[in-house]
Amino acid sequence: MTYDFAETDLAHIRHIVDHLEHSTRGGCVPDVDKAFGVNYWRARVQEILVMPRVPFHIEKEARDLLDRLDRLKPSRHNAKVR
Repeated sequence: MTYDFAETDLAHIRHIVDHLEHSTRGGCVPDVDKAFGVNYWRARVQEILVMPRVPFHIEKEARDLLDRLDRLKPSRHNAKVR
């Protein structure tokens, strides 16, 4: 993966996270779907972070996205018990 591709991918992931955050505010995204999405996008960001010699600006944006994705994860406290 090149740094240019990493920047493009992070921009795409940022757009997805914006959408997930917006959808969550309206209560439209079920916890199951949200958890799948969060885990998938988190893995994509982590792939970028393991690149050798990641430039600081790419690493910073990736870590910021990971923080935002962490805030979207459904908490165990709010999980429904059957």
